[in-house]
Amino acid sequence: MLASTQEAIARTTVASARRHGNVRRRLASLHRPALICLVLSLAATAFVNVDPRAGSRAAQLPRQARMSPAAVESNDLEYMPMKMASFATGILRPFFVVQAAIQAGRYDKWATRSAIEADITSAPVVIYTYKWSPFAAEAKKLLDSVGADYTEISLGYEWFLATPEQAAKRAELGALYGRTSMPHVFIGGKSVGGLMDGDPGLVPLKETGELVPSLKQAGALPDEGLFGFFLYSGDHQP
Repeated sequence: MLASTQEAIARTTVASARRHGNVRRRLASLHRPALICLVLSLAATAFVNVDPRAGSRAAQLPRQARMSPAAVESNDLEYMPMKMASFATGILRPFFVVQAAIQAGRYDKWATRSAIEADITSAPVVIYTYKWSPFAAEAKKLLDSVGADYTEISLGYEWFLATPEQAAKRAELGALYGRTSMPHVFIGGKSVGGLMDGDPGLVPLKETGELVPSLKQAGALPDEGLFGFFLYSGDHQP
């Protein structure tokens, strides 16, 4: 009787150890893509030599003090490291949609969606950012280069440092638009993606000559037409 009890305890212990081992392996496999993305983000920062604080400082300046359109000239060589990092991040996008939901945990879905709707309609151009993201810094730099007015909404320093409210917004952005990476840019209340990719992204819009017309149509830039000045929404920076 004692021997059979000991055998049962031993079997239970082994089974429990196996279950814990499987859980640890699954958690490790979930964190590997996140670690890869973090490394790529840091690599992009090093390659392009971006100071993430620069975009924030520029965003706080009056419109007249921002960079002129000629101040920032984008070309393939300048954006190549960003494009490579963005491509790699795009491969991991399905994982991050799941990861964002897990990180956010339980939250009020409809209240969060209402908050996002209020955010994206609060100004002609709204950009969700991370303070440490080189992609967000470059996106703000690009918007500043054309003199666009925009409202920046920070979701923290990085995804792994987000508050519960910020994590909930990130998760809902993923659920609504399939995108949890930052920046996430909205022009006229419509998602155009991030810096390099999305629908279609800021740089692709600039390269096809559609960025400035889109900004004018949304009221983020004064139109050169007869009534353009009256349609211009003005500076939305605090």
